[in-house]
Amino acid sequence: MDWPGACLSIPAAVLIVFAIADSSYAPQGWKTPYIPLFLALGLILLGIMIYVEGWVVKNPLLPGDVFRVKYMMPLAIALLFLYGTLGIFLLYAVLYMSDIMGASPMQIVAWAVPMAVGGLILSVGGGMIFHRVPGTILMLISCLGYVGSGLFFAVIPIGGNYWAFVFPAMICGTVGIDISFNLANVFITTNLPKARQGLAGALINCTLHMGIAVMLGFADIVHTQTSELGTVDSYKAVFWYQTGLAILGMLIVIFFVRIREAKSELTLDEREAMAAEGNGRAVDV
Repeated sequence: MDWPGACLSIPAAVLIVFAIADSSYAPQGWKTPYIPLFLALGLILLGIMIYVEGWVVKNPLLPGDVFRVKYMMPLAIALLFLYGTLGIFLLYAVLYMSDIMGASPMQIVAWAVPMAVGGLILSVGGGMIFHRVPGTILMLISCLGYVGSGLFFAVIPIGGNYWAFVFPAMICGTVGIDISFNLANVFITTNLPKARQGLAGALINCTLHMGIAVMLGFADIVHTQTSELGTVDSYKAVFWYQTGLAILGMLIVIFFVRIREAKSELTLDEREAMAAEGNGRAVDV
């Protein structure tokens, strides 16, 4: 067990997320003394953790070789932004439907049903297309879903129709998260040894929650800083911020990530074992 890594990473994450999230509600915003203090402490602990994990402990909580897999680092960074947009969408879409569109709680539940149905269809049907379409193309489709989920709410007019704006936003939302999450897990299972797959899967899940926590904190800052524009425009500013994050994640995927279509092929462990066996036979000959 990597106790130093655990004892450093948890308070670092808590302090950074708290400083960002609470800055919108602190008495003097970022000028409130404890906000920059907690942020600085969190960043210092994060820096110490990176040093300890990379050069001190023998069995680090997050080994560096996980990121040596080709495209792993840019994929994780892209997912940090993309998953962050999901958290913004889930919160502020509900607030917009409730505060601006006047929807009741049960009506909001009904309006969100397309996300549940779409998620079920994509989860079940994903196996039918993952081996037919290159993963990069699917990832770009997912990115477009993230972009669309924010863009439809950013441009919705007062009195906008559910079927013209909210419904397609819900479809885009489920396209974004369900394709990218499944695709990331397929990428991990085929490119990492069995001993690292659980760790990498945990990394993807941590990226999901950390992305939501951090980006949602900045979304609250956008909402607070634009509150003088009125509730509608303040919400729209948040959705434009969400759209910008999704576009940034998409650009990272376009320029730095390449994922093949899923195939029924040997795992990394099996390929390495076969290579070692072949080398052994060559030596015997």
